[in-house]
Formats: sequence, structure tokens, C-alpha cells
Amino acid sequence: MATQAKKSTGNSGEQASMSEAFDKVKDASASVRDAVGAVGAAGAASARVKVEEGRERAVEYGSQAESYLRERPLLTVGVAFAAGWVVSRLLSGSNKS
Repeated sequence: MATQAKKSTGNSGEQASMSEAFDKVKDASASVRDAVGAVGAAGAASARVKVEEGRERAVEYGSQAESYLRERPLLTVGVAFAAGWVVSRLLSGSNKS
């Protein structure tokens, strides 16, 4: 009977340590989840910054292009005409085949 009492005491001790182990695993997984969430949030913030930088560059390049077009209107019309002529020649050449 004494051995049975030791076994039951030993089992409750094992159950307690198993419970503690499960609690530690839960805490660790919660920490990992929090860390992954923080990394995701940082990545999203970085992406927003990159998008905003890209938007600012696009506006800047658009302004530069607009000022160039206003400074040289005849050159702009000539380049547009030449580009249209080249494209039409390329497309009409592919229809003849």
C-alpha cells in the first residue's frame, strides 16, 4: 500500500509538471504570436512609407515632365508624331504577313 501511495503522489507531481509545461508552451506561443504581429505591423508601416515616397516621386516627375512639355511644345508634338508613325508602321507591317 505504501508503494501505491508513492505512485499516486508521483503521478500528481507529474501532472503538475505537465500542466506547468503546457502553461509554458502556451506562454511561448503567445510570445511568438505577439512577435510575429509586431513584425507584420512594422512591415506594413515600412510599406506605407515606401508607397508614400513613390507617390511623391511620381508627382515630382510629373511636374518635371509637364514643365518640359510647356518649355518645348514643338519638339513634343514632333516626338509624338514620330512615335505614332513608327507604331503605325509596325502594326501595318504585321497585318500584311
